[in-house]
Parts: sequence; C-alpha cells; structure tokens
Amino acid sequence: MTESLLPKKFSESHPFPDKCGISSLFRFYKIDLDRVEHLEYLFIKRKLYHSLPSQFNDPFECKPHFNWPEDVNEIENLRQHLIKVAVEHGCDEKEAEEIVSKEMEDSENFQKIIFDTIHRIFAEVRICCFTSRKENLLFWSHYADAHKGFCVEFDATKGPISSAFKVQYVKEYPKVIYPPSNDASDLKPLLVKSEIWNYEEEFRSLLVSWAKIQPPNDGESLILNGDEIKNVYLGAQISKEHKVVILDLIKQGGFNPGIWATKLGKSTFSLEFERVG
Repeated sequence: MTESLLPKKFSESHPFPDKCGISSLFRFYKIDLDRVEHLEYLFIKRKLYHSLPSQFNDPFECKPHFNWPEDVNEIENLRQHLIKVAVEHGCDEKEAEEIVSKEMEDSENFQKIIFDTIHRIFAEVRICCFTSRKENLLFWSHYADAHKGFCVEFDATKGPISSAFKVQYVKEYPKVIYPPSNDASDLKPLLVKSEIWNYEEEFRSLLVSWAKIQPPNDGESLILNGDEIKNVYLGAQISKEHKVVILDLIKQGGFNPGIWATKLGKSTFSLEFERVG
C-alpha cells in the first residue's frame, strides 16, 4: 500500500517506517524445540506469521467501542448501508429494505447484533508486531524468553515490511466508524493502544480480508521475497543447542543475514552486539 492511497489524517497518525526515519524493524522470538516448525516457516518457507488478536497479551486488542448514531441522517445512512450489504449478499432491494427496517425496530437487539459483528470482523484480522529498537531489554525478557531466544532485523525500506503502520498510544479508548469509510481509516482501531504500551515503539503489518489491496499472503502469513532479513541477533542467554538449531535453519533457508552475538553490559543495564557470522 502506498502513502498516496491513505487519508492524510490517518497517514499522519500511523506513518510508514520511512516517514519516521526508520530503516529497520525488529521482532523477538523464543525457541521451542517442540514447535520448531514455526521457525522453519520464517527462515525456510519465507512466511511471516501474523497472529490473531486473541493470541496477544493485551485483552483490549482490537475491541473498539461503537456509538450508535443519534442523528436522524446518520441513522438513515446506516440503514442504507445495511440494505446495500444485504443486496450484496443475494437479497433483492425490496426484500433487503424490509429485512433491515424490521430488524431496526428492535433497536436494543439490533445494536447488539451490529456491535457483535464489528467485534467478530476485527477479531479475524491478523497482525504481526515489530519494534524500532533491538536494545529494548523488556522485549528481550518478555518475547525472547529471558534473553534465551533471538531477535530478527527486517529491512523496513523494502516491501512488504515497508508497509507496516506505526501504532498510536492514546488515553481514549478506540472507537470504530460504522458504516465504514472504505479506506485505510477503517484500520485505525487495529493501530491504537493504551499509553502504558508506548515503550514498545510498535509498528504493525496487517492482513485484512476486507482490504482492497492485499500483500502476498496465504491467509495467515505474509509471503516474503527472500531479502527482508538483514541480521539475526542471538540472545545473551541462548543455549548451545538452541544456537545450533537457529544457525542450521538459517543455513537451510534462502536468507543471508548477518549473525550477531549479544552480551550483557559489564557496568550498565545495556546490551552489546558483536558480529560472529
């Protein structure tokens, strides 16, 4: 997706990495030898897995608020939108008008139906999260198994990674626009989190079934070209066994990243990186 296709206000709130002066994005991984196929997906099959919101550790993820319109014109716009949706699903226009009008008579129940539908749609979106700094100690602890895992540096100047959106951290709970705008603004509830998460400096790649423009994917993973991985950083506490596994997977795959060892700072709470391959 190019910036020219994005509404100005949206692109200002959720810019691509290049607009932030960022050339690399990072993801942290743990190593589970019982589920090593997840790592094979990345390094050998070149597939970048995108999780469902239900797999995240924040229960507020992708559950936007919805305000039922009170203005007469807004309600009529909603009614016309629902009629259009019914027609697209096989109803003739007269039948669609009758169904929608009848359903809207029970306002409370109908609002619940709309609200549940919105939540279901957002729950089916797939998301891959990145951060802009490999030095983040909390990420190494939380997502790389207490420094026993590894970190992958992705090239954020090339597609599809270059199309990751910056997350916005706010006080206000996200609100969904319905009827939808049919542009990137509809993605905003997927890219807003509480201020308490701002240390993550997060960017997100999205797989949205209802988006007009789709990056190459298989429904749950982004298909990579083979030149997106720049470097792999092995955790300071990685075991010899896990190190062998990761290096072997990289060797089998089509990527050719630099390999770096990570060491704990001797006199500061920091990390040092040394290239070893």
